[in-house]
Amino acid sequence: MYRNILATSLVAASLFFSGCGDDSANCRFDVQSDLDTGNFDAAISQLEGACKDEYTASDRYFNLASAYMGKAGYGAIDVVNMVLDAGDSDNAFSSLTRSVSENGNDRSLDYLNQAKIYYLQATQPDKNASSVSMDICDENSTDTRITNACYYIGFAQTFQATTTITALTNDVDQLVTSIDNDSGDTPIDMKASLDALAWATASTLPNGSTITAQSVTILGTQYQHLNVIQNGETFYRLADAAAPSSSSSTVVTQGYCNSDGNKTVCDGIENSDGSIDINFVNAAQCYACPLTVDNGTNSVAELLVDSLNNGTSVLSSVSTSEDVQKSIDEFVQDITNDPNAKAGDVNVTIQDVLDYLNK
Repeated sequence: MYRNILATSLVAASLFFSGCGDDSANCRFDVQSDLDTGNFDAAISQLEGACKDEYTASDRYFNLASAYMGKAGYGAIDVVNMVLDAGDSDNAFSSLTRSVSENGNDRSLDYLNQAKIYYLQATQPDKNASSVSMDICDENSTDTRITNACYYIGFAQTFQATTTITALTNDVDQLVTSIDNDSGDTPIDMKASLDALAWATASTLPNGSTITAQSVTILGTQYQHLNVIQNGETFYRLADAAAPSSSSSTVVTQGYCNSDGNKTVCDGIENSDGSIDINFVNAAQCYACPLTVDNGTNSVAELLVDSLNNGTSVLSSVSTSEDVQKSIDEFVQDITNDPNAKAGDVNVTIQDVLDYLNK
């Protein structure tokens, strides 16, 4: 009960300005009702349509951001509760990963990115989205409008990192159990994903997979198709065209498709453990299908490392909750295996992530 009260008070503090200005009372009531009941598409439709001119620009952007967070699977109170509850577990970050897996959806990364963009616009509504920098969250502003928006930007980015982890395996439960028990029972498809990421970033492969690469163009973009052999099983992964290099990465994928993006011809290629049925009739023309994140990145390395570091750093700088601070510090401590690490002071690296997930 205490957690819910604290989460609700934090959300109330972050949203207090959303009723300011010369807004229409009816629009405010209808949009807030839609947000409260999870009718996020209706809220977005109103904010982009009939109610567009009834809000101050900053308030409209903030409410749009909240709606997209909801569409990602994480309502305003949900994200706070998930972080607070994770802080009460033995391994905070694995607990958050499990919660994200249970609440997210196939488009969570896209919606979280859109939420981040709108929260940023709420801080400087007179500018185009592309010209608003994340630096505004590092300025120790006393403007509550900025600190409230940055608060949720921190959540959005932290959740982007955990959502990316859930996209790397079909068995998040086994992954989390392996991490929590330090059992060395990492799912085989996660081992393939981690080795592919290590190969793409020119790091040492943690699981000794055999990887061959082939240049391929999918929907007009060039990638490296990775054929990963792990424990006798074949897995398809995708890296950016410049891989392997320290600045390269694998990319987030969803399902399998041919070079034209057609997924139908690849239906049935994946086995239950995430491996490829090499006898599938179209196996030679199918690839891991890149997930397009609107106005964002699908780089696994960037989403895992930059999003987590930026998200926890922003939360640390703007949150006034000791419990939230404790939780995000524990995220960093878990991943870096450093009991003294503090969010915002220590940068998580790709090697930290590889070591943490490969347990």
